[in-house]
Amino acid sequence: MKVVSTKLTDEEFQALIERARKDGSSVADLVRKAILAYLELPVQDRVDVSDRLFALERRVSELEKRIVVLERALFKQAGASPPQATEQSSKPRKTAWDILEEEEIVCVSAMTKARDPHKIIDILKSNGAIILSSENDKCAVHPDTWTSLVESLAKINSPDEREVLGKLKGKAKQLFKMLRAVGAVHFDNKTKTWIIDTTVVEKGEKAPGLKEAKEGEGKAGGQYVIRIPVEEVGDAETYIADMERGGWVCNEVNKNIICVWRQVLEQVVVDLNNVKAGAKDLEKVLAGDKDKLEVAKASYEAGLLWFNSKEGRWKAAL
Repeated sequence: MKVVSTKLTDEEFQALIERARKDGSSVADLVRKAILAYLELPVQDRVDVSDRLFALERRVSELEKRIVVLERALFKQAGASPPQATEQSSKPRKTAWDILEEEEIVCVSAMTKARDPHKIIDILKSNGAIILSSENDKCAVHPDTWTSLVESLAKINSPDEREVLGKLKGKAKQLFKMLRAVGAVHFDNKTKTWIIDTTVVEKGEKAPGLKEAKEGEGKAGGQYVIRIPVEEVGDAETYIADMERGGWVCNEVNKNIICVWRQVLEQVVVDLNNVKAGAKDLEKVLAGDKDKLEVAKASYEAGLLWFNSKEGRWKAAL
């Protein structure tokens, strides 16, 4: 016989005890019967049950809030004071959607107490949340927060990231940083607009107002260098780590963080060494490609690119 264990809150365990008493069985037998009954359902029915439970939980929470409002209104109309709510009744159980409405962005990495955080993300997605995936995390974004970012970016025609962060409000600022970290938003110099790469977004239908990156542009789009003051990002080490997980190479120089797109920097090193460029030949060799030249200059300034005089080769911190 195999043993399966799990953790329950005091309220959940108490509910199991009450149910077992009504059924005239032990808690262990009740749980075992419930699991076996669930396993007998077809896979699609299991998903449907989870979705229906989520929708029902959300509806109950909404009804609890309405009841509180109605009670207050009735007592006010009668000229009496409403009874003091107990701690349990004053705090109706929150659904996953309630939490998303409060937090605006909910990530798997933050759901340390959840039994199945990925299932929660999937349910939020089925109820209209926008899902943002990176190599190490998966987050649900409230539709209003996503729309706020899209509409705000549509009004900004400057490539200056500091200006963008200054104009974004609330969690839209955090969402912008998340997209930048995975190279999923860039400024198009031709159209003078910010463009979001929708390949990192999961949704039944594409979020409104999105412009996709052109084929072949890569995740960095048309922008391969980012400069931002350390004071704008708060924790420099965390910001750099997030950016580098998304395909950037960064360094902190003179109270600024300079990041360059890794793939372009790799090609810069190859091009320079293919023609055996010397320490002073950088601009001459890359003059025909403004993107590579911009990356090379920024990398050199940040100490990410240098010429090794002993070996006679260019090297980079890749």
